[in-house]
Amino acid sequence: MRFDCIERRFAHAFGAYSGVVVRHPFPFFIVPILITAALTTGLFRHEQAFMKDELELYTPTDAQARKELDQLDRLFHINDSDPFYATRRYDIRRAGYIIVTNQEEDGDILNPLVMHAAMQLWSIVQSLTVEDEDDRRINYPSICVKFPIPPEFSKALHSLFSPNMTTPEEICVSNPLVEIFKLLLVSDRSFLNRSIDEMTLSQISDAIQFDSGGMTHLLGGVTLDDDKRIAGAKAMLLPYALRHSSDDEDWVAEKWEVRLADFLLQYDSPIIRASWWTYETLAAESARDRLQLINMLLPCFVCVSIYTIACCCVFSWRRSRPWLAIGGVISAAMAIASAVGLLLLAGYGMTSVAYSMPFIVFSVGVDNVFILLSAWRSTSSTETFKHRMEETFADAAVSITVTSLTDLISFGVGCATPFPSVQMFCAYAVAAVVFTYIYQLTFFAAVMVYTNRREINNRHCITFHKLKRETLPEKVAAKGDRSFEKNSMLAQFFRTTYSDFLLNPLVRIFILTCFCVYLGVASYGCTKVKLGLEPNDLLPENSYGKRTLMMAEKYFSDYGSSLHVWMYNLSEVNVAPRKIWNVLEKEVELYEHTEFTAGSDSWLRTFLAFVKQAGLLITPENFVYILKNVFLSQPQFAKYNRDVVLSDDGEHLEASRIPVQLRHVGSANQSRAMRLFRKLAETSELQTGVYADFFQFAEQYNAVLPGTLSSIAYAGVAVVAVSLILIPEPVASLWVSFSIVSINIGILGFMTFWSVRLDFISMVTIVMSIGFCVDFAAHLAYNFAKGENIDAPERMRNALYAVGAPILMSASSTIIGVSFMASAESYVFRSFLKTIILVILLGALHGLVILPVLLSMFYCGGSSKKAKEHMDAVDQKLQAQYNNPARTASIQYLSNPDLYTMPPPNVEFSLSTLEFNRTQTRPLGAPPPISGSPKRELSGISGPPEYEEHDSSGLSTFGVAPAVVANTTGMIPMRAKLKYPTNMTTAQRRESESRTTPELYYPS
Repeated sequence: MRFDCIERRFAHAFGAYSGVVVRHPFPFFIVPILITAALTTGLFRHEQAFMKDELELYTPTDAQARKELDQLDRLFHINDSDPFYATRRYDIRRAGYIIVTNQEEDGDILNPLVMHAAMQLWSIVQSLTVEDEDDRRINYPSICVKFPIPPEFSKALHSLFSPNMTTPEEICVSNPLVEIFKLLLVSDRSFLNRSIDEMTLSQISDAIQFDSGGMTHLLGGVTLDDDKRIAGAKAMLLPYALRHSSDDEDWVAEKWEVRLADFLLQYDSPIIRASWWTYETLAAESARDRLQLINMLLPCFVCVSIYTIACCCVFSWRRSRPWLAIGGVISAAMAIASAVGLLLLAGYGMTSVAYSMPFIVFSVGVDNVFILLSAWRSTSSTETFKHRMEETFADAAVSITVTSLTDLISFGVGCATPFPSVQMFCAYAVAAVVFTYIYQLTFFAAVMVYTNRREINNRHCITFHKLKRETLPEKVAAKGDRSFEKNSMLAQFFRTTYSDFLLNPLVRIFILTCFCVYLGVASYGCTKVKLGLEPNDLLPENSYGKRTLMMAEKYFSDYGSSLHVWMYNLSEVNVAPRKIWNVLEKEVELYEHTEFTAGSDSWLRTFLAFVKQAGLLITPENFVYILKNVFLSQPQFAKYNRDVVLSDDGEHLEASRIPVQLRHVGSANQSRAMRLFRKLAETSELQTGVYADFFQFAEQYNAVLPGTLSSIAYAGVAVVAVSLILIPEPVASLWVSFSIVSINIGILGFMTFWSVRLDFISMVTIVMSIGFCVDFAAHLAYNFAKGENIDAPERMRNALYAVGAPILMSASSTIIGVSFMASAESYVFRSFLKTIILVILLGALHGLVILPVLLSMFYCGGSSKKAKEHMDAVDQKLQAQYNNPARTASIQYLSNPDLYTMPPPNVEFSLSTLEFNRTQTRPLGAPPPISGSPKRELSGISGPPEYEEHDSSGLSTFGVAPAVVANTTGMIPMRAKLKYPTNMTTAQRRESESRTTPELYYPS
């Protein structure tokens, strides 16, 4: 059953459209150029539209963590002017740190020499200055966030200097240990009759008197003595925080962070090593890859152009198509420029991930050049130029439409994913695919008209000067090989040798066996797929930020950031007869005793201890009053003011927040930790919220798998629908659908073996692969389904002849184009490269090996029996019409004369006569046996000839002298010769042929 009504109408429409392009090519050539020139002005907005890489771009837009952060900020909002309490900060903007380690690997940093070097480094950092808008010099103390002097800090100063000395109330965010050491060095005091040379850091530690539960989050790789006091450490954290509440402050803070990074890049010390992370690190380091990709665009354009030119050229100055190849490359480049320019003019932003789009779309956009060129070469050279162009577009444009629609659907589904960076990438890709399709039907079609006219007029492919008639080697002429005029040797290879190879039963069994093994191995890989993108994967391989993240996880993972736990709407809760403070305390204890948490800095616990120490009695009636007017009014408890929210009337407790210390939370268990905390919140009898700074990034672990599967499902259904509509054979469309499933299983499975995780990057390439893998499968399936009353092996030959070479060239050109992304150092672009290579290789493997075998084995639309009945009916009709059974012997081959070779004729015959070699052994009129081979002989001579007019020079159209074929006998002329006036020149005959149909005659 065939559903080709839509396909036939599309083919007819494209054929008619090509006629318009043939008659008026110039408007189709110049208008796309003008449109591109106009839209390219949007590229000047490129710098303004670029969006810095921030974690929000790589986390789902519908992530629960975004809502949790909004609620936390709404209930417990913190301003830059508020005192800085690290455990209560949930905003990581304009904050960073420097990790100081010993120059020796894992050396101890708690010695005066290292501390002195660290103090000097921190002093220089504090003195770094930038200019604000008024050209004022701004240093760190001018823009830092302040935090109150810790009690340990004041106590240490008093013990080291004098009990009566005054200390500042606030200092900039830093490491208190370094600040104390700095005061020791710059002070002229006697340190209680001890010199700094006599003083060891252990003595300073004794004076500071902080234990392993105090400020250990500022020291990494800590070792403890028997009394569980700090005996040594391998790393020290120097934190900083900058004010950024206004745009002006944020701009100055950004400049200072850039200045800090520039300084540390040049910093060198023989004693310590510094690793650092700033809020600008991700954006600055990913910009390196962005600039590298921009620099690779021109080499990519040049290399793909050279390869396309090589694929479009043959050993003939007339039949080579270098300008057609250049036109195809320029068409793809214009489409990308137009798409990017249009979206930039429309106000779209652009992320670093979107910079990989030109490499992908450009490489794929060039592919259709090979399809159109193959379709042109498959047309009959005896037809008029207009008719050949109509056949070319009727044949190839539908196939191109199918692949363009599938690519458009895949990228369109990608626009619906929850990841902002993927949405931007796919938005640019959708626009680029649309422009690529439009420009191929306009600009490239016009280029094709001009280059085809040049070939028809026998002009040089580069200089366009008139050529002499080409001559064939005598050996080729004797064989009558005219395949050079049609398609490349590679196409002939796919039709003959390669098709014979695939039709071999043993080869088919071997291919199907390997295919089953492939599915088994890929399915096993799917079970081992790893989920999620780690933060350091967004950075280049040799990035200082990547090294810093590794150091932070190595030395400071035990004591990470804080988990914020809050209970809200408490004024609406009735817990009687229990006390609200007891219920809150029980809730907090749940979060303190997990594998990912330690203790908490609970205001409630401190409040209860304060009440007990003061001898106060609290009741439900006076609880809020004592909390508000007695406890929170004490200066030492000021940090708890941001942990308590009272009702508008001040009579009820509305919300409570407790920061819980996190520990042992790394990239490997972030998702599990987040799920655990949320489960505790869901099962609480109070309305509870939880949030930690890793939640937003951990959200992708939960979103990427269902997002990938749903996107594959949506895109797959849409692509299958397009295939069913535009591919005339439903069976072929179903095999295309099977190829989609098989290729996606292969991508998911083998990317695991290639160390590629399932994250938002591989997700978009997998969804994109649905369109790309259909490109190859749809081209082959569409050409396999064309025609009626043709058996499956012959359909496979025709399909491989038409698109085998283009698929191979397209796959190789795409790999060449995307290989330039290997110059980028980050995992993001390398992941892109690996998954796209998998897509192309698996797609080409299915299109050239697996799908031909499956279609030819399981195709039942046009059986050999039906085809034989059709040919018998044609034989009977011709026999009744001409009463000459011998003539019908090879009439069936007229539908595809390129399958057979024949020496060019040196004599003319009428259609009413057929001559055979008298030495033939086969009885006259007996039809030749039909076999699967493309070479079929009749009386020892190949199939039907094609007649061309003779030059006045005595050479045939193919440059074969009559002497070469003088001894050729047994001709089977199958076409009438066109009758022209004897005094017409060759050029006049061609001109007459293009205008009218000459009178046919049958020479005797």
